[in-house]
Amino acid sequence: MAPVPVPAAFDLAGLFAGDLARFAGSLRVDDGAAHLDGRRLLELATLRELIDRFGATQAGGEPRAIVSMWSQWHFSNTIVPATVVQLLGGVGLPVALEGGRFALHDNGCTAGVVIPPDHPLPPRQAKAGLESLTDGHLSPLIALLAGHFGVSAKLLWNNAAVSLAWSVQQCAADPRVDRQGLAEAQALLTAALTPAGRKNPLDGALRPSALAPMENCQRKICCLRYLLPGMADCGSFCPLPRHARAAAA
Repeated sequence: MAPVPVPAAFDLAGLFAGDLARFAGSLRVDDGAAHLDGRRLLELATLRELIDRFGATQAGGEPRAIVSMWSQWHFSNTIVPATVVQLLGGVGLPVALEGGRFALHDNGCTAGVVIPPDHPLPPRQAKAGLESLTDGHLSPLIALLAGHFGVSAKLLWNNAAVSLAWSVQQCAADPRVDRQGLAEAQALLTAALTPAGRKNPLDGALRPSALAPMENCQRKICCLRYLLPGMADCGSFCPLPRHARAAAA
């Protein structure tokens, strides 16, 4: 199948309706503004500088909580647009760290995925697109964060699973959704093993299931956001008892 001419930003933005509308800005057509080459996210110095910039806005915040919250910003602004464009638009975004480019906020957090203006977006089979996201982006980035910033890989995968589950559920309610792709995305969230036969780090991240309505779910591992000043509590979504969060605040 021939590549599809790159859609204009406003064309793709039409995929982001309802609750997805707040993520329309996470898809950027390259206009020459500064952006980050995805490969630099695997440079420890670059990653530390971005997290430190975010940490400077969270005075008194617990260091692990700062890393966790930075990852949540990053995952939501990469996983959500990639999933929506793939499942509702039928094309794949360049989200693998090798070849991907990302917009940044001034505070060091990821703002979205940058699309080159003169490069076609390939039609994307869902499974290939999901592997590009999990194997080419999430796995190496999470390994680096867990290895150098004191936050467990399980917590970070839980953060990624929340963004993926939410975006998959939003797409499932849209009549434009690719049904085969949706089934593959749902399987990625619930299968015990990856297609390569490894333990799936996304499985079991949400209870009772990543396919249950989010308001009825609870994380398996706390994201630690309650250790940041002024950050809203997760309420029943958090696996920690409320008194434990209150005692640590």
